[in-house]
Amino acid sequence: MNSLEEFLQFAETIPGWTRAEEAEALTRHTYDLPDHAVIVEIGSFLGSGTVMLAGARKLRGSGKVYCVDPFDASGDSFSVPHYQAIIAGFQATQRDLFNKHIEEAALADWVEVCQGKAEQVASNWTTPIDLLFLDGDQSPSGAKAAYDAWQPWLKSGGLIALHNSSPRQYDVDHDGHYLLAVNEIQPPAYRERRVVGSITFGRKT
Repeated sequence: MNSLEEFLQFAETIPGWTRAEEAEALTRHTYDLPDHAVIVEIGSFLGSGTVMLAGARKLRGSGKVYCVDPFDASGDSFSVPHYQAIIAGFQATQRDLFNKHIEEAALADWVEVCQGKAEQVASNWTTPIDLLFLDGDQSPSGAKAAYDAWQPWLKSGGLIALHNSSPRQYDVDHDGHYLLAVNEIQPPAYRERRVVGSITFGRKT
């Protein structure tokens, strides 16, 4: 794959929810990060978003995507049945499917898996982050816990992206990222705030 478009097309073949204009914006923002960028993805599922992030950095020639996920189909009560139904259609575990997709995209050298829950992995983290993509547990408590654990590592000028956070009517236990966008991703803590599709972007001041 030799272009952002090819990585986006491959990502669409993997079950996931980041699509269309929001996928393009996320991929472009990742490509535009500085050399040796550190990207942390909270919630990787089967690797669709990971392909966008790591593909962009492969084309840039430097950087690494750290994938934080327990790989056990856990999360908020609304999402778990959807995760389980998708995985049940394959003869493999969630982690095996993720690995397969990363290998097929030839991105293994650009991805490092940090298996575990967001707060658990963050407790041993020591590296400043250029892009923090929150796409894991979307319950209010789960989303806030992940944000509180990881946002201190986001560099000044670094970019945060919250999936599934645009204004709309949310199902019960599925509005955690929206609440973060409303309550946290606001001036003066963040500038250049914008919403593309369902993703809220903000740059840490």
